[in-house]
Amino acid sequence: MNLRKDGRVYEPAEDSWLLCATLERAATRFPELRGAVLEVGTGSGIVALTLAALGGVVTATDLNPHAIALARRNARVAGHHIEFLQGDLFEPVGDRRFDAIVCNPPYLPPGGEYDDRWLALAVEGGPTGTEFTHRLLAGAPRHLRPDGGVWLLLSSAMGELPGGWEREAFGEQDFEGEILRVERLSLARSVSG
Repeated sequence: MNLRKDGRVYEPAEDSWLLCATLERAATRFPELRGAVLEVGTGSGIVALTLAALGGVVTATDLNPHAIALARRNARVAGHHIEFLQGDLFEPVGDRRFDAIVCNPPYLPPGGEYDDRWLALAVEGGPTGTEFTHRLLAGAPRHLRPDGGVWLLLSSAMGELPGGWEREAFGEQDFEGEILRVERLSLARSVSG
């Protein structure tokens, strides 16, 4: 895939490619990926483009206005119709619900490596690296249709995720001692007695 780039937008790396490859393999087993899909934190749009190519009706959000502009350009060049909205997490989609929510979240603790604030927001997920993901999972149930799933790229560098979710692990990759993996999270079903 030939993507345009912008120095203020996270450039697809190992984590992005792992997430895309995993979604492509999982789409036959999980038709939710070919339904109404929300990508949170689209960056260059690589994941949204992958989901659109699988047949999903994709809405993609990002806080970074430069990311939204770049992702729109990349979708136009690729010939995909994707709805791009600027804003934080679920704010741009109001009360809409989706079959799947997909995110390659910022998952590193702050390291001071990025001079550009937009790039820092794209990779640094809070003091432990999980705060962004905690916020995402707190809001996801209000935007997820029954039996839908939240697809996340996770890193061994992250802290613990909140409970209340059933988790299924998919693709995993060791990248210079950091383990990257994709998980599908679904709301845990309560057992009534």
